Amino acid sequence: MDKLRVGVIGAGFIGCLHARVFHESFGSDLVAIADTDKKLEDKVKKEFGCDFYPSYEEMLEDAEIDAVSICLPDMNHVAPSTAAAMAGKHILLEKPMARTVEDCRRIKKASDGSGVRLMVAHLLRFDPGYKRLYDAVKNGEVGEVIHLSTERRNSRLLAERLRGRTSMLFYVGIHDIDAVQWCAQKRITKVYAQKVVKINKKWNSDDCIYVLANLGDDTIASFEYSWTFPANFPCGLKSKLEIYGSEAPAFLNRFDIGIEIFNEKDVDVPYELTDIMHWPELNDRIVGDLKYEIDHFVDAILNDKEFLVSTEDAMSAVNVIEAILESLDKGAPTLVKSI
Repeated sequence: MDKLRVGVIGAGFIGCLHARVFHESFGSDLVAIADTDKKLEDKVKKEFGCDFYPSYEEMLEDAEIDAVSICLPDMNHVAPSTAAAMAGKHILLEKPMARTVEDCRRIKKASDGSGVRLMVAHLLRFDPGYKRLYDAVKNGEVGEVIHLSTERRNSRLLAERLRGRTSMLFYVGIHDIDAVQWCAQKRITKVYAQKVVKINKKWNSDDCIYVLANLGDDTIASFEYSWTFPANFPCGLKSKLEIYGSEAPAFLNRFDIGIEIFNEKDVDVPYELTDIMHWPELNDRIVGDLKYEIDHFVDAILNDKEFLVSTEDAMSAVNVIEAILESLDKGAPTLVKSI
């Protein structure tokens, strides 16, 4: 095939970004978008000029579609993934793969059994900064990895918007779990987690979660997550990854990356730090990490190349979260189960 013909399931924030990148890509055609909100039909047809389906089941019957991008909340990944596999559609699935390892297995079994290809969208693997840290470990620049430190801090507005429908571990924490295992090239074997619930209790959400983890027998990592920034904080995300090795350290900081906007003092956000990494717009097109990720998926399908994110790696990240949740429940260190 010359181009990959794609359908997007879910027309929320990330779904519309996926749709736009597929629509703008030289390697794919956006054929259709499916969403249960029928009021979105006019908007979809106006912005993308593609078909609209009120259910993914109807869209999967479209013989023109080669692959689907599933951009639904994490609790709704299993049914559309297995249905897409049975319909013979290749799958790009937003992270996390699922809420449990058992559900991950169901998705993997369906895709393997149907002969379709599955990639879970772990965005940080397509961030040049995280790739540079991965290379620094792989090439031996940092020497033996001794310990790692990560943080991912967001506004309390996330807690208000999500209202407990998902955990910060699944929504954002999985990014760093995958990044740490990928960069260190080791699996997390044991975790000890604690959390605080105060200001976000009314939204049925945590304020912060701290995790201490073992990787293999001789490496440790710390993970810090919080949704406590005020609504007028200058950026929506403050994150980092630090790797300390026997030869050298390697640091990545995603906070002030060079773009500062100063607005009038009486506006909601008088000082703004603009993200130019994930999905900024340049010359009327989406660029950045998301475009790299989707372009990689399209190229891998069209040219039979290996995915950068393996299904096993995606399942491993969910497996670690299961152990963290168990540690939070028990208040004690917890071994990560073998899968």
